[in-house]
Amino acid sequence: MLDDLVVHVDPRHSWTGYLVAAGTILSFGLALSEPSASSGLGLPARFVFWLAHVASALILYELTQITLGRIAMFGHLPPVFSVTMVGVVGALLFSTFNLLLLDRIVFLIGDVLDPESISIAGLMDELRDSGAVSVLFWVLLNSPRLIMIAEQKNADEAGEPPPAEVASTPPDAADAPSEAGRLLLDLLSRLPRRIGTDIVAISAELHYLRVYTLAGEALILMSFGRAVEALGVIPGQTIHRSHWIAVAHVATLESDGNRVICRLDTGLELPVSRTYRPRLRATLAGRDHQRVLQAAGRIAPAPNAVE
Repeated sequence: MLDDLVVHVDPRHSWTGYLVAAGTILSFGLALSEPSASSGLGLPARFVFWLAHVASALILYELTQITLGRIAMFGHLPPVFSVTMVGVVGALLFSTFNLLLLDRIVFLIGDVLDPESISIAGLMDELRDSGAVSVLFWVLLNSPRLIMIAEQKNADEAGEPPPAEVASTPPDAADAPSEAGRLLLDLLSRLPRRIGTDIVAISAELHYLRVYTLAGEALILMSFGRAVEALGVIPGQTIHRSHWIAVAHVATLESDGNRVICRLDTGLELPVSRTYRPRLRATLAGRDHQRVLQAAGRIAPAPNAVE
C-alpha cells in the first residue's frame, strides 16, 4: 500500500505528483515574493491564499484537458497546440471562477482583496491580470512531457526501425468495424516505431497515457477512456481506474494481503482494484481452459488412416 502511494506521489514518475510538487513550489514562491494581490497578509496566510488560487487553476486546467481530450477532433491536434488551446480555455474558466467565487471568499475571510464587479468588464480585468501568465504556466508545466513526446517522434523520423520480433498492427484492427478500427489505428499511429504495436497494457497519468508494449513503453497525449475504447477490438480488460491490460499477456495474478497484483509477461506489475478482480479471474480461467483444450487437440492421436 505504501509503495503504491509513493509511486503515485513521486513527481519523477507520476504526473499527479508532479502537479502537486509544482503547485506547492509556485505557491510558496508567490507567498515569498508577496505580489500586490496578497499584500497585508502574513507569510502563512499568503501561502494559503496562493495555494488556493494555484490549486484551483491546476484542477480547472486538468479537467479541461481531460474533457477536450475525449473529443475526436481535438485528439488529432499536435500535442503543443492541444496544450496551448487548453491553456486558453482554462484561463477563461479560471478567471470566471475567480470572479464569481474565489476572490469573494478571500474578501469575506480576510477583507484584504477588493473583488472585481461581476460583469464582462470585471472578467476582462481578471483575464488581463492573470490570463496570459496562467496560459504560459500551463504550457511550461507540460513542456517536459511535450519534449519527451517530440523526441519520440524525432527518433521515428530519423528512420529507426522497429525490432524484428515486435508485431505490426494487430490483425484484429483489419477485421474490426470501421469506427473501432479507426480509433485503434489512431492510437497506434501515436506510438514510436521502436516499441512496435503489440500492446501489453496502458496506464493513465491524468491526461497523458503510458503505453506498454513487448518492446518498451512510450508516453502519449491521449485520454485513458478514449484509449480503452480504441482497444475494444483487442481481448483485454480494465483492472483499475487507471490501468488496462491485454489478457493474452497476463502471466499471473499474485495476492499480497489485501492487494492483488497482475504480473504481465514483460515483468510489468499493475494493481487490480477489488471491483475488477472477480471478472479478471473469470476471464483468465476461461483463457487458461481454452489453452488446455487447444493443447489437448494438438497432442491427441491422429485417427487411423483408411486404407
